[in-house]
Amino acid sequence: MKSTTAKIKQYSDNQYNRTPDHELGSGFSNYERLMVELNNRQYYPKEVYENFLNENGLDAYETFDKNTDHAKLLETVYSILQTLLSNIDMYRKIETEFVTSGEAATSLRNRLKDLRSEINRIKAEMHYADSDFTFMYYTR
Repeated sequence: MKSTTAKIKQYSDNQYNRTPDHELGSGFSNYERLMVELNNRQYYPKEVYENFLNENGLDAYETFDKNTDHAKLLETVYSILQTLLSNIDMYRKIETEFVTSGEAATSLRNRLKDLRSEINRIKAEMHYADSDFTFMYYTR
């Protein structure tokens, strides 16, 4: 008989177990955490980032909880970077280190590949129950 209770991995680091104090400004909002993941790069206006967060089931102004929101946030980053792949010139306006569009596209594809691997790893370790499919294979 299969157990109906799913085991969910919890991060053991104490920084994720404390309750954020909104008056003191401790803890990230989902929007602030998204900006950290994007290295504070402003590819789009704030409202567009809020829409991306909403598409992935996150409220921009709720407090980020790594135990429940981490994979959703990385999915949001993936979605944003995926849109930039189809408009590589916009990406190059912010990321000025690339000489050619080809170099920028290759770098962005590599980032997307690494990000997808990280998302799959987190979902597998956290036992996300958002799908009927099991992650049998993923790369580290």
